[in-house]
Amino acid sequence: MAPEQAANMKKSLFIILALALLCCGGCSRVTIGYNHADWYLRYKINDYTSFHAPQKDEIHREVDLYMRWHRKNALPEYTRFLENFHDAIQPDRRVQAEDIARIKDDSYRLYKTTVAPFILPAARLLNTLDSRQIEELRKTLAEMNLEQKEESLSGSDQENLDQRAERTVDFVEGLVGNLSGEQEDKIREMSLRLPFATGHYIEHREANQAALVTLLNNHAGEEKIAAFLWLWLNAPEATRTPLQQQVMLSYDSATDEMSARIYALLTDRQKNRLRKKIISLIKDFQNLATETRTVRDASN
Repeated sequence: MAPEQAANMKKSLFIILALALLCCGGCSRVTIGYNHADWYLRYKINDYTSFHAPQKDEIHREVDLYMRWHRKNALPEYTRFLENFHDAIQPDRRVQAEDIARIKDDSYRLYKTTVAPFILPAARLLNTLDSRQIEELRKTLAEMNLEQKEESLSGSDQENLDQRAERTVDFVEGLVGNLSGEQEDKIREMSLRLPFATGHYIEHREANQAALVTLLNNHAGEEKIAAFLWLWLNAPEATRTPLQQQVMLSYDSATDEMSARIYALLTDRQKNRLRKKIISLIKDFQNLATETRTVRDASN
């Protein structure tokens, strides 16, 4: 994936599609991945710190409840989002920066809708952590941030830009098929001109993580923890510095323009491949929703 997107899940047309693809290459893999999402969620949550048995039982219950909610409520929203996405890149339409911005806004709303039910359970769980678990959580988050810094910020400014450009080329090619040498050169050139916001995204995330750890160490209580998580999710700009906000807005605007320009570079064959991927995903999510209704009806 492109670099800044790792820290901000709703960045460009191509990033949005990659999220929808769930990092899977085919329809059956999407279905298999979704049907094992409960296991993956529990695994990822348990990786943050060493939970004791009652906490693990609570995680298991909450993940099961969440996945039931997700199958019933979120899957139809995913389908609608992908249908709107598909409509925006029809052969008779010219994709513009405004279209990209609208798709990004839709994806962000979908992201917030998807994550919101986890806020209260997460706050309840975090509120039960003892000092040892909080410190382990802090170290885990620091290690994750360091890993991203080493991947995206370890070189000179020019080297970091060059690496981002190569990742962007690889990312686009993974979505639409082989790019010509001319297409690759133009995408690299566009990427090199983007503001470099990775450091600001990481700094912002680190500041929020530090604030969360402080709340936990001060035994702030689940209501304050939930309020903080809600703010982080719904109004991230409220906790950004003026410089971070300026750079991130500039990056957002520039990626809208770049995504539209990249799409204009694609051949009809490449665009058709992109549309086919979206259609396959729509069918996949529709099938998953149908399976969910069938199971629910059978249990009633």
